[in-house]
Amino acid sequence: MVILLTFAAVWYSAVLSTLLKGTMNGANAVIFLLGGLLPLYIGYRKGRAALTLRKKRREAVSKGRCCRGIIRRIESERVPFRGRHGHVYYRRRYYLVIEKIEEGFACGTEIKTGAYRVPVHLYLKSPEVKLYSGSNGWNWYVEGLQCGIFRQNPGMFRTDDADGDTYVGDAAFRIIYVAILLFMLLRIFL
Repeated sequence: MVILLTFAAVWYSAVLSTLLKGTMNGANAVIFLLGGLLPLYIGYRKGRAALTLRKKRREAVSKGRCCRGIIRRIESERVPFRGRHGHVYYRRRYYLVIEKIEEGFACGTEIKTGAYRVPVHLYLKSPEVKLYSGSNGWNWYVEGLQCGIFRQNPGMFRTDDADGDTYVGDAAFRIIYVAILLFMLLRIFL
């Protein structure tokens, strides 16, 4: 969402700059102004969905049932996606499998979290978490992940296929993207 909104800000600043200089005519200006609405709309939809999910999570934490959980294992899978020119690439997604421990039960229930893009298990300091259920009892929210800034001892959570370096490309893309946006802004205003 932040990248889309930043792109829209740079887009509109470039369009307004050319309009103020008088180098763009009215028809082209309308096309460029309308073209900048798509990233704004997508950013709005993503932001609205994120806020809705955060609201549900806050409600579950404040009103829901709480129990202890212990991370038992990490599962990973390779998810295919199509890149430019139809090439198929793979991204690794990581899932935490957490055992829900409730009082009065001899064995716990396992819950699989949503997908993480970053190998979060390499940064965890402790396997203990808190689980909160939503109002319907089906949705569970994980709280209390104790993460560090740097990678921890890999002996605590070990997976056979977790390489841990698949997100480096995403970080490099973001750095290059921000550098290009800054260059464009400097070029517009200087």
